[in-house]
Amino acid sequence: MPHRTPASPTRVSYQSIGRRCNAVEQRLLCALRRVADPATRDDAVALLGGLGLDADGIGAFTTLVPLLRTGHAPIELLQPGSPFIGATELDLLACVRRLSQWRHPRPRAHHDGDATVALRDQLAQCAQAARQADLGLRLTTLSPVGLRLLDPAAWVRG
Repeated sequence: MPHRTPASPTRVSYQSIGRRCNAVEQRLLCALRRVADPATRDDAVALLGGLGLDADGIGAFTTLVPLLRTGHAPIELLQPGSPFIGATELDLLACVRRLSQWRHPRPRAHHDGDATVALRDQLAQCAQAARQADLGLRLTTLSPVGLRLLDPAAWVRG
């Protein structure tokens, strides 16, 4: 996989990514892209509920989106309706999947002043929700950006 940075993510069309990104993952991305806009927030909540997430799971994912919009997050969500999937969006899905395979993922409280602790905490909550809902996420390939989020020194695996 080519090197990419959060400032200029590689964008791949939904049609070409269809072999790597299943329908659940596409619906989850669609919902996350809509969460931030008050006009489409209800649609996003309905999409998340349609994936089998309970109220806590919906809350976990809707709380994640504002954290992605901060300058500390290495993940950029594309605009709703975009015919593309950003490389960092794929990283987000892969991170949630990998964390959902851990029993009790928790970010370390203080990781050398790491500004992404809040993001990691919310990713852990989303992973728990995905695990409980048995979402069926399957993306596993991570770029260097995704690997930084899953840095073993930043996590406590329980």
